[in-house]
Amino acid sequence: MKILYGIQTTGNGHLTRAKEVISILNKRAEVDVILSGPKTNKISLNHPIKHHYRGLTFFYTKKGEIHWLKTLFKNNFFKLFIDIFHCPLDSYDLILNDFEPVTAWSCYLKNKKCVALSNQYSLFSDKGPKLKKRFQTTLKMLRYFAPATYGYGLHFKKFDDNIFLPIIRKKIRKVKVSDMGYFLVYLPSYGIEEIKNVLITFPNSNWVVFSPEIEKSELENNIQWEPINETTFLKNIASCRGVVTSAGFSTLSEAMYLKKPILTTPIASQIEQAYNAEMIREMGGKVIKKFSVKHKKEIQKWILDPKVIAVELEQKNYEVVDRILLDYIKSLLNLDQVRLN
Repeated sequence: MKILYGIQTTGNGHLTRAKEVISILNKRAEVDVILSGPKTNKISLNHPIKHHYRGLTFFYTKKGEIHWLKTLFKNNFFKLFIDIFHCPLDSYDLILNDFEPVTAWSCYLKNKKCVALSNQYSLFSDKGPKLKKRFQTTLKMLRYFAPATYGYGLHFKKFDDNIFLPIIRKKIRKVKVSDMGYFLVYLPSYGIEEIKNVLITFPNSNWVVFSPEIEKSELENNIQWEPINETTFLKNIASCRGVVTSAGFSTLSEAMYLKKPILTTPIASQIEQAYNAEMIREMGGKVIKKFSVKHKKEIQKWILDPKVIAVELEQKNYEVVDRILLDYIKSLLNLDQVRLN
């Protein structure tokens, strides 16, 4: 079997998940990988990349919000269309997609089946958290970002038959967990000045902040600034007291798996993060509207009494992959049966 795996590179979550999926797929099939999105991501797949398209990217302000004008004008939609048209699909038996628009739309236009595997796909189930009415139109639009024939969702609870628990990377599963008393901050859509303005109001707490704006490690009073680095991040999330982060799926999943208290703030107008945050709230986690001095009292209350979300995320990663492959084989058998009849 030959598989094409399309992966979105915005953020770190899609790639960290893909590393685990690819390692399993490689034992069962021949795998080619196509990426689209920013090339600045520092997560290595340890697997050859067939193409890396520009794709579609969301741009953010320094205050944790989507910058809609930049998103509209910095994306090259003409180039996107050309890439979709030329994307090679013919030689593959199965096309797997992690919220990646080039391969998804190429399948749609060429009448090829596209199978989704992403946390975004779980939003389409009517058995998950109910979002406010203002998100309903956005949810409909989300279906067209990376359209799929059918798919499998990932989330903190298995609330539907095709929803699985998060794919947790091996390094997280094997890390030694401790509590060194500091809080880890990972808010990549916030500028470091915005983060600093909040943290200096808590001089009695220690902070380790990871940011794409930081180029080298630096200690500033009670704040340790760190560049994005997988090894350093892994070490610090394992030994922190709690995690302050946006409502991105992978970081939340890893923090919960490690039994770390979570304070999360969803990126404004980002429907997937709103959905994740709502589920965190339902599960007993702390959610604030914005990481700012205006929410100092809420942050202080969490610092004094950070609570672990009571959830078990134990699941063998190969179970997800094998379910996908088994369903695909069954679909072929059913197709052959129809032809015989």
